[in-house]
Amino acid sequence: MKQYIHIILLIFIFTSISTSTAQTRKSNNIFLEIFGNAGAYSINYDRVLWSNISARGGMMLLPSDSKLITSVPLLMNYRLYIGNNYLEVGLGATFFSSSLNFGKLGEKTAEGKIFTGVISYCFQTESGINARISFTPFYYNQEFIPFGGFSFGYSF
Repeated sequence: MKQYIHIILLIFIFTSISTSTAQTRKSNNIFLEIFGNAGAYSINYDRVLWSNISARGGMMLLPSDSKLITSVPLLMNYRLYIGNNYLEVGLGATFFSSSLNFGKLGEKTAEGKIFTGVISYCFQTESGINARISFTPFYYNQEFIPFGGFSFGYSF
């Protein structure tokens, strides 16, 4: 009987700790990313689906000559929390409506579906204001294109 009481007590303590930790973390994040997974900039929404797994979607509209370039990054991310801050690693794809130049003098252009990833570190205040710096490589036509970005946003 004593064993059952100890097990129930440990389960109660563990759920109390994990619930209080989860309550301090914000599940929604809206942010403006400069460069990054969309190419030039993007406005993004990120939602924590499970304790450390989040889904992210964004959009970029960029006028260019006679056409409008649209970019939509979609990613699944894993977060490793360090206090309020977190390290994020994810994979996904970015969908481009027309070609976007990733290099100087048009050496590396891409269009259509492009595989992408992210390794970022996000600094987040108690009030929800956050900033992150990211490594956001692309993989297109059997070529690895290193890229990066930074963002500012609000978590709630």
